[in-house]
Amino acid sequence: MDKKTSNDINYFAKGSGKPLYLVHGFPDCAENFESQINFFSQNGFKVIAPFLPGYSENDNELDTYQTLRISEIMIDFIESVSGKEKIYIYGHDWGAPIVNGIAQLRPDLIHKFSTASVPHGVSFQTALLNDGDQQRKSWYMFFFQLPLADISVPTNDYEFIHRLWREWSPDLNDYKKYSNNVVNVLSKSNVLSKALAYYRCSFQASLQLERINTKLSELLGTKIKPPCLYFHGKNDGCIDYKLADGMQDFYQNLEIEILDDCGHFLHLEKADEFNKKLLNFFADS
Repeated sequence: MDKKTSNDINYFAKGSGKPLYLVHGFPDCAENFESQINFFSQNGFKVIAPFLPGYSENDNELDTYQTLRISEIMIDFIESVSGKEKIYIYGHDWGAPIVNGIAQLRPDLIHKFSTASVPHGVSFQTALLNDGDQQRKSWYMFFFQLPLADISVPTNDYEFIHRLWREWSPDLNDYKKYSNNVVNVLSKSNVLSKALAYYRCSFQASLQLERINTKLSELLGTKIKPPCLYFHGKNDGCIDYKLADGMQDFYQNLEIEILDDCGHFLHLEKADEFNKKLLNFFADS
């Protein structure tokens, strides 16, 4: 797969045909989509896997890292690569709310899309307030609010990152080949602080833009129009799969797939099953 740059976003690309974008989350990187890049590029898609803004060492500091702001940046990137052509898109972890934001802001841009591991709606936010089990799973989000995190995460050769992979995907025995890729990205100059800024901008009002907050409020009561397929692993150690209940209320057309015997990084743990299900969903359009 080739590494390219457009609109100041680095990305991997492979294949020709219908454009398919793959948007990663944390602690993850575009390189870990290799299975999806190879599979879909052999099945009629031009696959584009961008680095999230901030995940390349020469990326400029953004005015905010709120997910809807990232959605706006990704829309500009998508149009710089694919023009006005309609796309398919998948978002995992942080990629899920970012892709949902793209679908809300520009439904005309999307044929179909898919998200995974972070449910859309109010269930997850509510669980952070009143669900002790989810609060324990989400401890890292609160820890990331502290300046101490910038010092702690890199210690012991980024054992913090490897631990998150073990806890979030307990069925993924060969996790290290993926978490090592992530450490290679996060250890580049100025990357870790920007990756943590996604979490800080979610919780700290002083890091948020009033314009984005107003737009989020406007979108809250609207249903997402393009058809969506949502995945969640039953053994996800990061977010409980049961929090996907009720997501249907926020979409005009939503399918949900709960995958047994796998956790947070489900597209890696059950790559063959995941790839085929996603291909079938995209092909039926």
